[in-house]
Amino acid sequence: MFWHGLWPLTFSGRPDYAVPPKAWDGSPSMALASASDHGGVAYGVPPVVADRRPGAWQSLFGDDFYDRIHVVPQTLNLGNVSSVQQRVIRVWNAFRARALTLADASLTGGEGIVLTAPGVSPLSFPPLWEQGWQIAVGTDGPPVIAATLTYQFAGFDPIPVVIIGQRIVAWAFTPDWSRGVLERLAWKTDILPSPTQVEQRRGLRSVPRRSFEATMIVDGRERVLLDLAVFGWGGRTWALPVWPDGQWLADEHALGIRVIACDPVHRDFRVGGLVQLRGKTAFEVEVAEVEAIGAASITLRHPTTRAWPRGTRLYPVRTARLAEPPKVTRLSDQAASISARFDVVEACEWPAIVDAPMYRGHPVMVDRPDESETLSAGWQRALLTLDNEFGRPFVLDPADWAAVVQSHRWRVHGRVERASVRSWLYTLRGRQCALWRPTHADDLTLVANVAGTATALDVANVGLARFAGLRPGRRDLRIELRGGEAFHRRITAAVALDDEIERLTIDAALGVDVRPHDIRRISFLVLSRGDSDEAEIEHHTDSDGAADASIVLRAVRDPDIDTSPPV
Repeated sequence: MFWHGLWPLTFSGRPDYAVPPKAWDGSPSMALASASDHGGVAYGVPPVVADRRPGAWQSLFGDDFYDRIHVVPQTLNLGNVSSVQQRVIRVWNAFRARALTLADASLTGGEGIVLTAPGVSPLSFPPLWEQGWQIAVGTDGPPVIAATLTYQFAGFDPIPVVIIGQRIVAWAFTPDWSRGVLERLAWKTDILPSPTQVEQRRGLRSVPRRSFEATMIVDGRERVLLDLAVFGWGGRTWALPVWPDGQWLADEHALGIRVIACDPVHRDFRVGGLVQLRGKTAFEVEVAEVEAIGAASITLRHPTTRAWPRGTRLYPVRTARLAEPPKVTRLSDQAASISARFDVVEACEWPAIVDAPMYRGHPVMVDRPDESETLSAGWQRALLTLDNEFGRPFVLDPADWAAVVQSHRWRVHGRVERASVRSWLYTLRGRQCALWRPTHADDLTLVANVAGTATALDVANVGLARFAGLRPGRRDLRIELRGGEAFHRRITAAVALDDEIERLTIDAALGVDVRPHDIRRISFLVLSRGDSDEAEIEHHTDSDGAADASIVLRAVRDPDIDTSPPV
């Protein structure tokens, strides 16, 4: 038997049913019943019903782009305005077959902003027509720029363009380098010490606060200019040149150029920051924004507004405020000496040291201190005293340990050395982070040859085994050879052989045979942090990077958690 349509037929052609099957009513029960009556095969096939749902028109790219009004940009962020800034706001009628009419373009809160329109309102906009409005923003006006340019097209809602920024003033006066420029870096650290002087240190500032202090001698018109600038705009933000990073341009630079040939290495230039070009007087100044920094040039975001001859001074710029009113010393009716201190108001980042040797998880400060002047040193103990003012006072030393304090001074010659010193300061982060400081003194004297596989050193008896007791600060060594190689090792045992010789056991062999005359110096290594959150750099010139810096380092008793092999 085979199926033909809805009628089952036999080979003889005689139908098996006298009554045609019922029409399917859409119920599952009828379909199952039909399948059961006819050998599990359902003869009722449901009819095809159209699924009618409301549709939605899906727009294409052209629909999103055309038949509307485009205004670019809708928010104009000028950033720090230190000179005249010019921008263009473009309005495009993107309707393909509809002309529009601009009824008005009004500017509110635009003091110090000059708006140049392409025509007089009402202005006709044919289909697919674009027009540009010129915006010129100068330094005259309120310190905070908050203006709105509103476009009103007939039959449309107003279209606002927000203009924001901050006016800053270029500080165009140069310091008296006979007195130098003092730069301060100030971190903030929270320290929780235990009774045994193990510390938990937490830095509360991600970058230090930075300030500059200098004295300027002005006369003639510059004296009056400085007087009026501080009198009128002393509370504003200034575009302060970083004087120690200045340089003289070696080439002529024409009007409207964007690339300035210079040496930006180890100076405070940064992408998105500002630079100052200064001529012979304070009246010849231009501040520009940096777009890119190359190996021997910087690229400005906008062309210069004047030509700059050879010998023009170029400075990186930081935004700053006067920390206090400048102090004026009148020299004559035409000259004055001005002492001013500026607090930088932006974050000043600098890379930490990366090329220093490491020992037990901390860098080793191998730079020898400048000893042209005396260096201070001492010990600090956390003593507890109980005194009732009648009997003898009771004094307890719970840590049984003294924190060694020693000053370190750098005399810097050149920008590479100055950049390294600044990286060390950013590595310490005030009092937060620790490093290994060699005493840079002849603390121990080797008296016998040492094989490369030996771990014992015979040194002149100085009382190490008797007094130090392998305490932190006197249990780590820096062994310097005359050939320039250096080893850092930990003393694991010390014993006095007699009144002349002590034998030290170190944690690892040196790997080379060493004789006493091969030794340049054996110094104690002290794990130390800064004793203050403030550091000072005294700059002497603005051309070769000569500077002095000094800090005081204090020993710490942090537990050793790093098991790196000695080097």
